[in-house]
Amino acid sequence: MVKPCRAVSFAAAFTFVLTLTTAISRTNAGETGKAVPDSTIRSGSLTIMWWKSPAMTIVPVGDTLVFLYSPHNGASVDSVARKNNLRCLINGSFFSGVRGDAYHAGLLTLYGSPVSPALADRQLTHVVRINSTAHTVTFLPAESIIPSVDPHVVEFQTGPLVIEEGKVREDLIRSSINGVTPHTRTLLATLDGRRCFFVTVTEKVVLNDLATSLRGLSVFQGGRLDVMNLDGGSSVALYLRDTPGWNYNAGDRLPILIGFH
Repeated sequence: MVKPCRAVSFAAAFTFVLTLTTAISRTNAGETGKAVPDSTIRSGSLTIMWWKSPAMTIVPVGDTLVFLYSPHNGASVDSVARKNNLRCLINGSFFSGVRGDAYHAGLLTLYGSPVSPALADRQLTHVVRINSTAHTVTFLPAESIIPSVDPHVVEFQTGPLVIEEGKVREDLIRSSINGVTPHTRTLLATLDGRRCFFVTVTEKVVLNDLATSLRGLSVFQGGRLDVMNLDGGSSVALYLRDTPGWNYNAGDRLPILIGFH
């Protein structure tokens, strides 16, 4: 989905790598009332999970989290992943313009250096802050954000925040532009701000219904769950090196991507 934003003139690709101290969440079919995946596939040390309804893939993030920003990108998602030797890659966030000539929508800070300013927008409610020194991923309100000057930090504006500390943010979903209309989705989930998960939903869903489903999944028990909407619609993309049959829209060309080795 494309939103208006002040243009920036960065033509090169920026890569940010965050080493995470992750622990793999495994499903437990014996956990009463918790939805277990319909299919799972092992990819190295990770268990990739798929649910039939809604059509959803959840990927635990491996040892590294990579942020790629290339506003004039002409390469497909799968080719970018292969070039950077990434096991998994998803679309990252909202952008303006068109593919091949696009810009990040809202605040973007790379390594503590400003790229684009914060944008007052009812969709872009929060900022994702990735800190490679603290090994954390946090979601901060965009309206009160003070951009970081830490050279180990990447932060980007997106939204809305869907779940905060296990509670559905109905207010933010209702006030967002596309929260209560059905779309395919890409989201970033965290447990306790350290264990990270990519979530792609290739069935059109509204965010409050999706949030209810996410809270009931076995993989998201045993910690403080926070979930951020990253983007949706035609931009949703998923590349999995070891399970190509689960890829989705991997031939698209997108300016903002997040993945891991």
